[in-house]
Amino acid sequence: MCLILIFSVSAIPSNSVAEGDDIIIESNMTWSDEVTLTQNVRVVNGGSLSFVNSQVEISNEVSIYVDSTSSLNLENSELSASHPPSGLAGFGYCDEGNRSAVLASSSSNQNVRMYVRPIQGFTLDGVVAHFGDDTKELSGEEDFIPLGNGPVDTWVGLTGPLCHPISLSEISVEKAGQERVWSDAADFPHRNMMVYGEPGFTIEIDGSMGSNASSLFGGHISTSGSIHINDSSIDRVGPITLASDDAEIHLGGNTQFTNSTDDHDIRARAHSSIVWGDDVSGSGGLTDKWERRISDQSLSFDAMFVKFDITGMYKFPSYSNFSNEMGVSFIDGGRERVVEIAWSEDNTWEENPIWSEQAIVTITDYRTAWNPEESGIGDYGGGQFELTWDSEVLVESGTPMVSWVSLVVMGEEGELSEATVGDSVNVEGVILNSGSAAASLALNCEDVSTNATSQISPSFPNTVIGPGEQAEISFSWRVSVPGDDSISCRILTPTQLVDEFAFGGGQRDSQNIVNWVIADVDDEATIIPALIALVIATSAGGYLLLSIYNGREEDLDE
Repeated sequence: MCLILIFSVSAIPSNSVAEGDDIIIESNMTWSDEVTLTQNVRVVNGGSLSFVNSQVEISNEVSIYVDSTSSLNLENSELSASHPPSGLAGFGYCDEGNRSAVLASSSSNQNVRMYVRPIQGFTLDGVVAHFGDDTKELSGEEDFIPLGNGPVDTWVGLTGPLCHPISLSEISVEKAGQERVWSDAADFPHRNMMVYGEPGFTIEIDGSMGSNASSLFGGHISTSGSIHINDSSIDRVGPITLASDDAEIHLGGNTQFTNSTDDHDIRARAHSSIVWGDDVSGSGGLTDKWERRISDQSLSFDAMFVKFDITGMYKFPSYSNFSNEMGVSFIDGGRERVVEIAWSEDNTWEENPIWSEQAIVTITDYRTAWNPEESGIGDYGGGQFELTWDSEVLVESGTPMVSWVSLVVMGEEGELSEATVGDSVNVEGVILNSGSAAASLALNCEDVSTNATSQISPSFPNTVIGPGEQAEISFSWRVSVPGDDSISCRILTPTQLVDEFAFGGGQRDSQNIVNWVIADVDDEATIIPALIALVIATSAGGYLLLSIYNGREEDLDE
């Protein structure tokens, strides 16, 4: 017997390389017969590991990793965990058709009891057992259900307090007076329950994995690469995780899932590829075929404090939020949410075999300085749009995009080249709005020569520009200092914008320079004032001389 046991287990082949505690495979390698795997395996650098006609027992917490250049293949082989997940957990339903149940069987003719224990950390308090026409309230960390005289073949239903899910770790079905023999709860026939517990091993595929006419039991499989499974059984393994949008899984032949550890057999990212063949069967019952999920999804706006509603999400009749100081709003706080469910073949209450999210985003408040309510311009953001499954959804529709066309100082005959200091001249600016919403905007201008605020009227020229339109802004300009100068104007952008130029804008110098000069003095205009000044001066001088002369005469007479 010892010799049989020794030769029935083959050691790890000698042409593998041990690196620390891991087995490293970098070439094509095949393992056959019976294998006990106690070390982690890493298939890397283009290597390939194949199990052919092999029965492999994988020790607890052992992992198999396949990098993006390598592959793992199973052909007529079995991969089994030495410590598979062994508990059971309910879905949380109380109605008779959907509540959790375990089949208790005994051939004894004596009084039979079914003893149950909850999963560690839970109790049986508030749990009610339903058997035949009877019920019993359970409590504590161990209790029993009296099934009467045998033989027994009874489904025992279990409901938690307020329909909370129940859990079981071990079950014992025995006749009166018999010593209790405990077995894993997951080993009993059950319905409307999931297998519960940590996976006995893990397989992580960044490259590729294939399984043909093989079985996998008690582990967990995840991939960011590709998996092809045909005519294989997958027990206590689901859900297989597609960890990236590029991951893909192809299920064909008579492949069958059983005893998934969640309420679905495959968990995928939003854009992962899933091919489910016609003859492939899932765990069934309340366990669906697959779920697509998305996490950290956000709406990104050009402005802060934009308010919106979302309808049509799974389990959310309506959801409302607003963008933060960075213009970003994480949907449901960035938590992972379901965007697609392929229902179980046993599902009778859904009209379609697959539900896919078709959520609608409605902008409820998107106001900036360019579209205040008094302007008559509606909310930016495009009103309503369908929420895609992208991680970041950019909300760019229904906003303006403005840019300069021209800025010219004008005279009576076109562009002005010279003006008199103190006079006002006309400036004409043309602005284009290539966006999809109107904008009510204003300008601020400076003299290029001094960088000082220009003397313009009105102080902040403004206009409303419709989508796809050009608008002209006219205003007057004057300077107080002679010399060459031009005017530079900037489109004032809303302070609510995260990026100052998200809606366009910018600064523009006038395309012509104006020579500002002091007014010329006309000769004829200066003669009369000079003569008048001369007459006044002469009169004043004569009067002064006459006064002096009269004064002296008075002195002589005395």
